[in-house]
Amino acid sequence: MNVITRGMRNALRSPIRSGAIVIMLAISMGLILAMLVARTSIDAKIATVKATTATGITINPAGVNGGFGGGNPLTAAQVSTITSTAHITNVSSQLTDQMGSTDTNLTSSLTLGSFGKRMLRFESADGSSTGGFGGGDAVNRPAPTPHISVTGSSNPSTIVATNKITSGATIDGSGSNDIALVGSSLATKNNLGVGSTFTAYGTTITVKGIFTSGNTFQDSGVIMPLATVQTLTSQAGAVSSVTANADNSDNVASVVANLKNSLGSAVDITSEQEQAQNSVQPLESIANLALTGVIGAAIAGAVIILLSMIMIVRERRREIGVIKAIGGTNAKVIVQFITEALTLTVIGAVVGLGIGVAVSGPMTQSLVSGSQDTTTSQTGGSVHIMGGFAGGFRSARAQLNANIQAVKSTLTPQTFATSIGIILLIAIVGSAVPAWAIARVRPAEVLRTE
Repeated sequence: MNVITRGMRNALRSPIRSGAIVIMLAISMGLILAMLVARTSIDAKIATVKATTATGITINPAGVNGGFGGGNPLTAAQVSTITSTAHITNVSSQLTDQMGSTDTNLTSSLTLGSFGKRMLRFESADGSSTGGFGGGDAVNRPAPTPHISVTGSSNPSTIVATNKITSGATIDGSGSNDIALVGSSLATKNNLGVGSTFTAYGTTITVKGIFTSGNTFQDSGVIMPLATVQTLTSQAGAVSSVTANADNSDNVASVVANLKNSLGSAVDITSEQEQAQNSVQPLESIANLALTGVIGAAIAGAVIILLSMIMIVRERRREIGVIKAIGGTNAKVIVQFITEALTLTVIGAVVGLGIGVAVSGPMTQSLVSGSQDTTTSQTGGSVHIMGGFAGGFRSARAQLNANIQAVKSTLTPQTFATSIGIILLIAIVGSAVPAWAIARVRPAEVLRTE
């Protein structure tokens, strides 16, 4: 019988002890696989989040915000500089204007309250301008009429998603046709439908679609191609705002720095740089926890093999001495015991990998749920409600939780292969000290003490 066969048989010499060792190893190795699956799945989600979340950058003319304020519009050259900046994607230019009763035959669907009378741009019944921001006696002003917000966009889908178009279809923002998307409230107020027309700045505009956003102000507005609004308002090449995305949230800071360097003080730049880190921080915490679990389980498995083999070597010192005395070399004896350790490890691995496959999904979801609860407690329960044509801000907590909930457990061949490699490493490390102890056994001393 060769040393390999003898080692495999010796591994099962004591069924109770071998069974206990196998069970402990199986638990350890099952945990290794489950944690590796969690780590791999979360890393994949982190990569997706970095490429799609918190990458937004907004560039406005200095002193301008939402179409209001001072400053000069951005030029075509500045927009070109923004578009050509490294790591910038999905550039969308906008030009916002306000249509009064002399600019359009549409009637605004907004009803001004006391706040609106003070804050919205409006005019009196005779068409003369009577306000804007600031104070004044709003009560005595005659029949204020709110203006209608019109936004020219090179990419209307950044303002209104396609699934928000309730009738008709979206428009091509890169063209210059006299077409528009109309908010549902404004359309209802003016009996507009797809194919209807209205006048804007003395030009007949055709309605191509009706949209709803759930935001009262936005649903009272009009969206047209950027070039159309530039032409109608005699602002050729003018842009009041540019929104862009970095290709990865890790690049947001460098993109902002490059834009500030190239555009200087002529623009104000805001970004989601802080949110970029917050969007992946909970996921990175889960990934680190999973990695800690892998390391801990691997160490536990190595210790189990180590202690088990040390115990076995101590019990069988006489057997080792006899084998050496009759001509067995250190190498042969060491190979026999390493084979024994490998046999126990492989049996434990087969059982453990089965356990790991079964529990990897629940384990990943458990880690995710725990992190989600922590995120909720840290971010609090506040929700910000704000109006505006670009829509409200989504709760940071909701975005973080959405990212966490989207993590799905996935067992890949690479993960499985990594688990096998760790298991083999456990067997080698766990056998190293016993092998050293075997090499130090002297047959004469063993036989004399026995």
